[in-house]
Amino acid sequence: MASSFSSANLGHEIPNLSGSFDITCPPSTDIWDKPPSTHSFNAPIIYKTTTKDALKSAKVTVSASWKDKYDQGGLCLVIKSSDIVRWVKTGIEFVNEQANVSTVAKDNWSDWSLRPLLSESSNEATIEIESASDGSLWVWLLGSSGQRSPLREVTWWGDLAGHTECQIGVYAAKPAPHGEKGGLVVHFDGLDIETRIWRCVR
Repeated sequence: MASSFSSANLGHEIPNLSGSFDITCPPSTDIWDKPPSTHSFNAPIIYKTTTKDALKSAKVTVSASWKDKYDQGGLCLVIKSSDIVRWVKTGIEFVNEQANVSTVAKDNWSDWSLRPLLSESSNEATIEIESASDGSLWVWLLGSSGQRSPLREVTWWGDLAGHTECQIGVYAAKPAPHGEKGGLVVHFDGLDIETRIWRCVR
């Protein structure tokens, strides 16, 4: 049931999203903007198109055999307005030889934050992006018993016009310019995208 989804930079067919699925990405792929001149947006993404006012939340569990520095995957929200392309990505990122929970929000330029996984022995995390009633976009790390730990409040979300186009879905990236044949394979489970118009549970 992938017909209602679109993709960008994806080197294979959109998989069946009705259960667990994978995204394979080659080396030298990333979503990252940094002064003075770095603009990277070539990572594979599978997404649904909606609007800012319609988006309620998105949630997924992400895992992989993380190996190279900056190997990553998770949720990605791309916001397309007339003046600038903004985005938020969150999930797992491999840094300092371990998997971490990573969140990046890009307005004019990217920022970046890391925190440990809930379990040091784990290579997976469940992440949620929520358009909250306070007007902000919140990013949460979900525990096995349902507890939610806040990762980021994105306040500029509340300043966007309600009709602003948004693309919400999942992504994978491997910024390292090398890697095993076949690239990084990122595994996703339980994709749940909810809007005020429709709900897509995978």
